[in-house]
Amino acid sequence: MILGLHLLTEGVFQKVLHLGQYHLLIRNDFQDYAKHCFKEFGDRVKHWITLNEPWPFSKYGYVDGISPPGRFSTWQNSSCTGGDSAIEPYIVTHNQLLAHAAAVNVYKTKYQVSQTGMIGMSLAFDWIVTLYDTELDQFGAQRALDFMFGWFTEPLTTGEYPH
Repeated sequence: MILGLHLLTEGVFQKVLHLGQYHLLIRNDFQDYAKHCFKEFGDRVKHWITLNEPWPFSKYGYVDGISPPGRFSTWQNSSCTGGDSAIEPYIVTHNQLLAHAAAVNVYKTKYQVSQTGMIGMSLAFDWIVTLYDTELDQFGAQRALDFMFGWFTEPLTTGEYPH
């Protein structure tokens, strides 16, 4: 079962629309939502996905502006009504990772033993290739891949992430 921030209850969803997912409060709301789902459906659900492709969600909603909430910088498009593509997608993704961790913690400490399920996240990333085969371009592409993959997989595999 996919929990997903886009599947929040109407009251929480309205708060998300008002505050935006870049607001830190989303972590607590998502944890409460996940706890409710674990309690109500955990006897029938054995595979939980907290978030479905968090980076594309952030990218399309806060960089490209083609998905809700449609925020992006004016330098990208003069019809922009608000947003900062250099900062917001990273804040949003940071808060999504914290929301995931909070939901996983609740599941593992309160429900996993009795429900015998598994919990994780569905990931999708941008793949980086160079236009020119120079050493500097290769280094830049590798650094971008290390950042993107490390940002998500490090907390998932080690449990360590800055708060």
